[in-house]
Amino acid sequence: MNINVNQMERIRDSIFFNDNGGLPQQHRIGTKVEATIDFESGNRAQAVFKFPDAADLSFEEAERLIRKELGAE
Repeated sequence: MNINVNQMERIRDSIFFNDNGGLPQQHRIGTKVEATIDFESGNRAQAVFKFPDAADLSFEEAERLIRKELGAE
């Protein structure tokens, strides 16, 4: 399997509740990764992966996380 990371973008996920209810606020910073995956069978896929708790990824780290998501690691 060959994974080519085409683009990475930082994403923010914010959930704010009404202060009258006293509910906690949630704020996460993650990374969206667009990749092309070439499988050994000859098939090719383009996919978008979101890693909501990974704020600072290198291309190598993104590739490793994608392999883990696909069960190849």
